[in-house]
Amino acid sequence: MLRRRLPILLLTALLAGLAAPTGAQAVGIFSVDGTTLRYDASPGEVDQIAGYETPTSYRFTSFGGAGIGGSLLCPFLGGDTTTVDCKKEGVQRIDLRLGDQDDVATVSAGITIPVDFDGGDGNDGLFGGGGVDFFRGGAGNDNIVSRDGRAEPVDCEDGSDTAISDDADARSSCEEVEGDADSDGVRAPVDCNDANPAIRPGVTDVPDNGVDEDCSGIDAINADRDGDGVPRPQDCDDTTAAIRPGIREVRGDDIDQNCDTRIPPFPPLSGSVSGTWTSAGDRTRNLKLIAKDFPKGTVIRLRCRRSPSCPGKTTTRRVQRKGAVVNLHASLARRTFAAGARIELRITRTQRVGRVLQYRIATPGAPDVAFLCAPPGVRAGPC
Repeated sequence: MLRRRLPILLLTALLAGLAAPTGAQAVGIFSVDGTTLRYDASPGEVDQIAGYETPTSYRFTSFGGAGIGGSLLCPFLGGDTTTVDCKKEGVQRIDLRLGDQDDVATVSAGITIPVDFDGGDGNDGLFGGGGVDFFRGGAGNDNIVSRDGRAEPVDCEDGSDTAISDDADARSSCEEVEGDADSDGVRAPVDCNDANPAIRPGVTDVPDNGVDEDCSGIDAINADRDGDGVPRPQDCDDTTAAIRPGIREVRGDDIDQNCDTRIPPFPPLSGSVSGTWTSAGDRTRNLKLIAKDFPKGTVIRLRCRRSPSCPGKTTTRRVQRKGAVVNLHASLARRTFAAGARIELRITRTQRVGRVLQYRIATPGAPDVAFLCAPPGVRAGPC
């Protein structure tokens, strides 16, 4: 039984020798847990550690305080009980859990894997490395240095804390923020963008450019950008002086020129068309086709197609006076039209919704008629 226990006792003694330097003082322990290199402080002891990278290891040295202890994958460097050499292979993260005293942990810029700093209680100094690090100051008045050009979370937590950080860092509970990254004479957080010297309190804020140059919290607004004398929001389109309250409304253009929220459409074209048709054997003849009571300036066009009986050209008439009667039968005279012929009457005027009458010759006698509307600049369609 004694022979079996002896190797176990020897292994325990060897591990105990790796874990702590000589003496009875408790120390924090470096170890590797999966892909994480960990440091777990000993309660009540002061931790003062510094780490840097070698080709094969992450090396940490205690430069004061209670000292440090090693482990199987973080053995002491030779006979130096103030330095451990932790296996680098497979390590993807470093977790430094400091204790409840006034501790210091610093990592060189050469270490680019993430480092998680947990200061715990006490007035701690945390100095980040070259990777994306995570900082938690804990209780106490802490100093955190995270400035390395990377966006990192910095939680100062309780106490009166100072952060020397990058403008892109996400800071919380930090009472003082040291540094002037853009050298404009104003420090963050008073300087709302410490990466751009053109942005700081006191500069002129350019209106409506989406940038808060003077760090007032909002972008300056030019209430009358088009210079028409009417400010927003009364001016419903402050990009053009042709749109403002009081200006004359243009009908039918889908623009609210006078900002009254109403867009009046083109009015319909007034007047009437009457016609009489008769059969002529198996064909159709027009007996009367007149347009009357249309306003002055109305243009009436008659066009015939799909029949050899059609006139050779389009007939165009312009109303010369209000209430005039325009005789369109003269263009058709005594012509007769077989089934399939099409006669179109198009009646238009500026700033009015015109009309299109399409006569479709089918069986002898009165043709079928389709009534369409033709707003200015728009193809005729159903009314």
